[in-house]
Amino acid sequence: MMIYQKIYEPTIKSNITVIRDDLYPFLGGGNKGRKLDSIGQEILEQSYKAVVTTGGIQSNHCRATAVFCAQNNLKCTLILHGDKEKFYQESGNAKIMRMSGAEIIFVNQPVEIGPAMDQAMQNYQRIGINAYYLWGGGHNCQGGKAYIDAINQLDKQLAVDYLFVACGTGSTQAGIMAGLSQNNIDCKVIGISVARNQQSAQEHVSTFYNMLCDTFSIQRKHEVIVLDEYLCGGYEKYNNELKKISDNSIQNYGFTLDTTYSGKAFWGMQEHVLKHNLQGNIVFWHTGGIFNFLA
Repeated sequence: MMIYQKIYEPTIKSNITVIRDDLYPFLGGGNKGRKLDSIGQEILEQSYKAVVTTGGIQSNHCRATAVFCAQNNLKCTLILHGDKEKFYQESGNAKIMRMSGAEIIFVNQPVEIGPAMDQAMQNYQRIGINAYYLWGGGHNCQGGKAYIDAINQLDKQLAVDYLFVACGTGSTQAGIMAGLSQNNIDCKVIGISVARNQQSAQEHVSTFYNMLCDTFSIQRKHEVIVLDEYLCGGYEKYNNELKKISDNSIQNYGFTLDTTYSGKAFWGMQEHVLKHNLQGNIVFWHTGGIFNFLA
């Protein structure tokens, strides 16, 4: 399912088509909802009875995973990094995770995530439960396939010269690129990094794009481009300009732009188009984040 919205962006003086994955109708919406729909097919078809995954205290991915497990009577273990006290106070994704019935385990440092996930898998194995190990962000082939399939649903009348998308783990951007390559759609995909520097982000996207192309027999046709000028210091960090875009997003555009993902990508798109005087049809893939916005 694809929902489109045309907006006029006065700073760019151009019409922009927004793909509204923030309105994706399942698992709370967003690109993580779309990915979990695809990953969930594999989980159910292979008769897994539990899922172990990881993310931050306002993780869209963990929220979607927890809701999917609740809907399908599966056990769920979330390995969370971040402020535990804040998690139990905040609304948004954190509240939904708390309400889902998922087991929640906190770690203090990123290096502790892998061992904690391994321990959770062993705990399920010990009691005879077959658990699905799910990388943070839905970063696996089935998650990437969700965006290959999404490109197959694109309106054939939608001309695209430049497509902008937030880049976190890189699997959404890689999936979009693989889908465009499969459908012979020649447009430039530009990721706006929300956490990693350019070299690291491009390596992650490139590795996953190549894996998807190999797995699904797709000819590589797209250059990997990720910009890191709009990080504001790193993940979940923002400056006054980005905060203003987020605070005024409903009034200006009729949809929310959070400061962690979609707002950074939208701001990066604005700046990049102006800086390089890009001409043509611009698409912004809104990957969601409404529950981050409401935290």
